[in-house]
Parts: sequence; C-alpha cells; structure tokens
Amino acid sequence: MKPSPGRSPQHRRRCAIVAVALAALFPLAACTSAPTAPPATSPSTTAAQPDIAGRFDVGGGRELYLECHGTGSPVVVLIGGLRAAADYWSRADDGATPVASALRHDTRVCAYDRPGTVRAGNAFSRSDPIPQPSSEQAAVADLHALLTAAGVRGPYLLAAHSYGGLIARLYASTHPQEVVGLVLIDALSEGFADAMTPEEFTEWQASQQIDPADIAEYPGIERLDMAAVLSQIRSAPPLPPLPLMVLSADVRYGPIWQSMIDSGAVPPGTPADLGAVIDRAQVASQDYQAALEPGAVHITRTHSGHDIPLQNPALVTQEIQRMLHG
Repeated sequence: MKPSPGRSPQHRRRCAIVAVALAALFPLAACTSAPTAPPATSPSTTAAQPDIAGRFDVGGGRELYLECHGTGSPVVVLIGGLRAAADYWSRADDGATPVASALRHDTRVCAYDRPGTVRAGNAFSRSDPIPQPSSEQAAVADLHALLTAAGVRGPYLLAAHSYGGLIARLYASTHPQEVVGLVLIDALSEGFADAMTPEEFTEWQASQQIDPADIAEYPGIERLDMAAVLSQIRSAPPLPPLPLMVLSADVRYGPIWQSMIDSGAVPPGTPADLGAVIDRAQVASQDYQAALEPGAVHITRTHSGHDIPLQNPALVTQEIQRMLHG
C-alpha cells in the first residue's frame, strides 16, 4: 500500500500512514512450531515463456495492466495491499533484491495494477478506473478476467500483502481449482475488526480517511467500502484444503502512534491509545488467519514492520520458494 499523490508533505504522510494502520506492527518472540507446509507443487520445466507487460481487455470497455516474468508452474501471482501497484514488488529497502526480481528465477511471476493504485513517484495506476470505494469481490473478478485475457494459465500460488490478503482468500475460495497455495503477508482480515469494539473500529476507520485534496487530484484512488469488504469475506465459501503460510510483522506500532498524532500524520482528535488497540487487533487477526488451514505455517519473527516485502524481501522470497519447492 503506497501513499496517494497528496498536495503537500502532510497529505502524503497522512496517506502513507493508511498502509501501516491497516495492519499494525508488533513484536512476537519467535516463529510458531507449526510443521512446514507441503509444497504446492514442484515448478515444472517448460519452454521459455516470453515476458509480458501491458494492458489487457477485461470486458466492459476496461483494460488492466499486468506484467509477468520468468518461466514455470505454478505461477506466483503477487497481490499488493491497498493502493499498491505492480511495482511495489519490484522495490526493496537498503539495496536488497526485490521479491519479484528474485522469484522470476524460480518460476513465472506476475504482478498487476488494480484500479486506483499508485506507483513509485505518485504515478497513477495503469489500469482503467472503477467507482470507489471498492471491495475484494470486484477485485477478484478483475484478477480472474485479467489472467484469462492475458493467457496466464494456472495453477497459481497467490502471495498477498495487507488488503491483498482478502483478495487472495476470496479468489482461492471462488476458484479453488486454480489455486495451489497461499502466502499471506501481514494481511488484513475480518479478525482485525472482530478484535475491536464497535467504537474502536469506528475510530480506526476515521483515522484512515484520505484527505479530500488527494481525492480531488486522483478521483479514482483506491478506497475501501469496509462494510462490503467484511460482508463479502464473511459470506465467502471456506478455503479449500491447501498449503497456507502467514507472515506477520513483529515491530510494534503503538509506541509511535503519539508521534504520528503530534506530527499531523493522522487526523486531529485521533485517540492516543488507538495505536495499542491496533496492535492487539492485528495480533488477533494474524492468529485467526493462521488457523484457517490445519498445519498452516505462521512466521512471527520477520524483523519487519508492516511492509515486509520491502523491509525483508529475502524472507518473503524464501518462504514463497519453500512453498514452491517443498
């Protein structure tokens, strides 16, 4: 999830915080002792597949942007968090090798721009817009249509960050025959909302509001209809039996909350204890997701804040490779 193209540094700081607050940061002692998941399937040896990068017709007069690199099966489909375009997976902190760059040597790896996402430099999505706010049901339909239009055949291993985790889960339950594994990276879930009181959840939603100036500059910027998001994931069919890995941030978010209030990074009047509330809710949310499949692997020592793919891309790559190869 990336900052929106704000009109001022304060706007950009505020929108950047949305990414963090959707999945709080907290320390945990170590990885759980759950057994290693079996491999989704072994990457096959196939003829070289050409790289692709472009827009594809998904119907309704709309085109979406997709890029794929490497050769092999299953295809790793990278699903970004709120407002994160495909290039999120091609960047990393401190000169590390980005996730997408590393994985292309193992199998075919694809990433895409959802409508309303933002690229590095505050460039807008390369995909045609949809009405906002949106939810994961529309995102699943778009992703399925995009992979079909681009001729990217499954099976797929879905690796998803933050809000993208809801998209990955709904895709797997909607198209169970296509998905052979899930890697959820500090993902958002209904467990996050369930761990808060209604008042706390309302306060959290208020802290996530995008400045009207940002919306005026980018009317199609991705925003969430949280009522629809929660309703759709709660009413979705259960996940089919498949390997599941959950990676959770281990840097605590609460201690920096007051500094964010002081700097104006969150709206005035935001409760001083909301950061601690977010921390507790995200711990519960991550544990909830790790219980979705028997034998799921839950990695809690990630040495990272919410943006694990940027801050510790080697770990994300390693765990996706572990699911690929067993």
